[in-house]
Amino acid sequence: MDLERDIEEKLINRLTQGVSQWTRRDDIKTVSQLWDNFFKILSKNNKAQLHDQPLTENEKNTIRTQITKPNFYQAAKFMVGANRQVKFHLKREDSTLPDADLTILDNTNIAGGTSVYEVVHQIQLARKFELDQDRRSDVTLLINGLPMIHIELKKPSESIIKAFNQIQKYINEAKFTDIFCFIKMFVVSNKTITRYISAGQSLREKFLTAWVDDKNQRVDNYLDFAREVLSIPQAHHMLADYTVLDNQAKNIILLRPYQIHAIKAIFKASREQKSGYIWHTTGSGKTLTSYKVARNLLQIPSIQKTVFLIDRQDLDVQTVSAFEAYAYNDTINVDDTDNSYDLANQLIDNEKKVIVTTRQKLQAIFRRIDEQKDNLSKKYLKLKDVKLAFVVDECHRAVTPSQKRELDKFFNKSPLWYGFTGTPIMDKNARAENGNDARTTKGLYGDLLHTYTIKNAIADNAVLGFQITNIGQENVEDEENTEKWDKLYLKDVHMKAVVKKILNLAYVKQGLKDGNRYAAIFTTSSIKQAQKYYHIFRDIANGEGEIKVPKVIKEKAVDFPRVAITYSISQNEKDSEDNQKDMKVSLKDYNAMFGTNFEMGQIDAYNRNVNDRLARKSKQYQAPSQQLDIVIVVDRLLTGFDSPTLSTLYIDRRPMNPQNMIQAFSRTNRIYDNTKQWGQIVTFQYPETYKKKIDEAIQLYSNGAATSDITAPVWTESRKKYIAARNGINQYLLDKKALDRIVDAPMEEMKAFAKDFQKFDKAFVAIQTYDEYYNQDELPEKERISIPVLTDEELEHLQGVYSNVIEKIRENGGDGGNGDNSDPEFDWEYELTPIYNNKIDERYITNLIQNVVSDTNESELFLNEKDVEEIDETIDNLEKINKPKADIIRSLWDKVKQNPQEYAGTSISQLVEDLINKENHRLMQEFADKYKVDYNDLRYVINNYVSDGDSTRQKGMAEMIDKEAYKKFKDAYPDTELKTLLKWKHKIRQEVDTFYTDKIRPLMYTE
Repeated sequence: MDLERDIEEKLINRLTQGVSQWTRRDDIKTVSQLWDNFFKILSKNNKAQLHDQPLTENEKNTIRTQITKPNFYQAAKFMVGANRQVKFHLKREDSTLPDADLTILDNTNIAGGTSVYEVVHQIQLARKFELDQDRRSDVTLLINGLPMIHIELKKPSESIIKAFNQIQKYINEAKFTDIFCFIKMFVVSNKTITRYISAGQSLREKFLTAWVDDKNQRVDNYLDFAREVLSIPQAHHMLADYTVLDNQAKNIILLRPYQIHAIKAIFKASREQKSGYIWHTTGSGKTLTSYKVARNLLQIPSIQKTVFLIDRQDLDVQTVSAFEAYAYNDTINVDDTDNSYDLANQLIDNEKKVIVTTRQKLQAIFRRIDEQKDNLSKKYLKLKDVKLAFVVDECHRAVTPSQKRELDKFFNKSPLWYGFTGTPIMDKNARAENGNDARTTKGLYGDLLHTYTIKNAIADNAVLGFQITNIGQENVEDEENTEKWDKLYLKDVHMKAVVKKILNLAYVKQGLKDGNRYAAIFTTSSIKQAQKYYHIFRDIANGEGEIKVPKVIKEKAVDFPRVAITYSISQNEKDSEDNQKDMKVSLKDYNAMFGTNFEMGQIDAYNRNVNDRLARKSKQYQAPSQQLDIVIVVDRLLTGFDSPTLSTLYIDRRPMNPQNMIQAFSRTNRIYDNTKQWGQIVTFQYPETYKKKIDEAIQLYSNGAATSDITAPVWTESRKKYIAARNGINQYLLDKKALDRIVDAPMEEMKAFAKDFQKFDKAFVAIQTYDEYYNQDELPEKERISIPVLTDEELEHLQGVYSNVIEKIRENGGDGGNGDNSDPEFDWEYELTPIYNNKIDERYITNLIQNVVSDTNESELFLNEKDVEEIDETIDNLEKINKPKADIIRSLWDKVKQNPQEYAGTSISQLVEDLINKENHRLMQEFADKYKVDYNDLRYVINNYVSDGDSTRQKGMAEMIDKEAYKKFKDAYPDTELKTLLKWKHKIRQEVDTFYTDKIRPLMYTE
């Protein structure tokens, strides 16, 4: 039986094998010894800078204080350095010595030069708080004395989730602070399963990543993982070259293995002056991969500029935003282009940089060149000699063969081309023949450099599979008669039936059943049809017509659905009076819904705003009141648009070609949270044709995988599995006392129960993702589930027994200690699904209160006792995680309970928002009065405050803590200990940070 210490020893032996690998340091066991070792290496690497004068204790304290940061992200920002070198400017204590520019880390000398690689283990992690326990870490890898990678190990009989939870516990207990703040990467392993994850204050289990080799073969064994990922130089490259800091999300991002393999393949091709393309499935992070490609290509001396080329202005804005977030802490510049003149100027300047631009702007340059012909200006003559590398997004359609030929012909030095696509054009769906033009993506760009299909991505949990529902007339035998069906599909009776079905499906498809509110795109065949659909939804919102939002949805979201419509920019330029009239109505509704002021001349801005609200990535659009539920489109947003909170695509149009179908489907299958399990696809036309076309598209773009590998089973299959699993668990429910005794049963009986319960839990979770589960009265008798639903008490009982049984099985190695735990039917990593999925936040609670207020009429004197108990309990639960917000909601709820009639017809969410604003005002006024700063200045600082940001760089801070404010403070507190302006400023910055974190932020968010 493997013990953790044996696994640890074998890992360290593997890491230290070979030339220039990690050096074992058994003499280092404490944090103070880690610092001593760091300063020893720092001094040795900087002898010339130190002029042979050792660092004094004060100098060491200065360095230690200034380089350690409050969290992993801030430390990673510091470790970016400049020109791949991390330096620290030290003013020597001895004034006769010159200042020293100390090199902490040199990423230009990986596996050589001044780089020192060491491995330590069982470091004592000191207690930060009195009630904490002393802890010892497992294995930590040091580069130049700083902890960079931490590895937590468990026995094979234990889940890696236990190791993951232990790391999070250490983070929560502030164990990974001080010198450990420099960790960028965590690794968890139980010997047979190994995963890695980027460091962060709040880790998310779903981002645990398996390593795969360049053939997409999984590397699970911990010693194989150590060889592939943790050896030198691979480990250093992972931290230096395959890590990105997202300035927008304040996250460290470690690239996934397929991204790294693609980058390496392009880099190899570029050194050989070869072009090519990458086939990575949509949703697998192509923007991040292409950023690193564009950035790394600049390291090649011959390449003067990297041009990231896209084919639409709205995607230009989205891509630039992403690139700028990644480049904010990087050592390169990313520039977008305002127009084609700006693009031309940027292409010929002397700066090495990444330029993000559209194909249309490049074509505008060529039109001007064509007009000048033999009389080219110096600018364009210089442009012809620039050596470029083009990185092309959505390369299957972004650049046509003639456009690429035109570009290649213009430049004296042939550009390199690297395309990225999730849906390459292949022989089976090749373009129509046109002379010598390339008909496939390979013909246009060159060899396929790396492949990562949707099948690979689903297996790696990088994207979700699809749950597809094809709705239409039953027993349709004449779908080839498209003229007949197209007319029927445009009739009001069909369209109203579609809208009614969407409203019913949204409860499951858009996550309302779990307290979520995922977004959806609804694509139609034409602008005219889209407008008709918009008016049907508009009538529903206004309470007109016969279609009503189901009560079950109203109970979760009283204002569902918030709907908008958006057209492609080119389509907006039509002169149709009807289109203009309809768009004005849509804009008016939108402005009223969100308090915006868009006019007909601002369609581009309106479309971008719709994108942002649908994406929900910016902080301002993460508030539920600022989000859209359904956006009606024709073709916009069906390619390139990225939103993890978008779950569903409703389709009322003919089947698209294979590449467009997979692109559109892939808007829905981004990983988000545990309740979003599938990308939801619903079609309302040609059901049999859709089924056939979907099968063909999936086989084409998954390298021949079966549709069942990519999509959810149909209802009847899942129903069958659920009934079998439910019957398997029934035997344990017949005698509850016997159920409780299973924990003391022989090993084989315990394992039998655990396997039965895992099957049931998986089947129960799966069956709840189907709309049919909630509408069984509409199904034929043979398709219903006739078994009674388990009560919450029964589920809790089963889960409790399972948790105890699984722990006992693990304690005994899975078989009573014989060392054999390789049961193929037993999932050692299985995690139970929570019984309750409702999010405890103010939106959910205000909806509950709104519902009871709306149901109250003037004749009622008392609220329903059950409703009161539920709301009281929910507020109590909120209080456990956010007391300030819970206190505000409770104060309003107490008033509602006293006089419910007074609140009939009012918006509870608005009342809560008003109370929060009043409390914010009171708190800020109290702070301003206490420290004698201007209230308006303080409000500006708070409104723009960045958590974990540099306190000296907060917007408005310098203006707020000026000399005049300090004078007022001194006049009010003549005996203050803050005798200098500098001390007062430092104190105010600290107090503002504490005030924002403890008082204001809880009122803004529920953590």
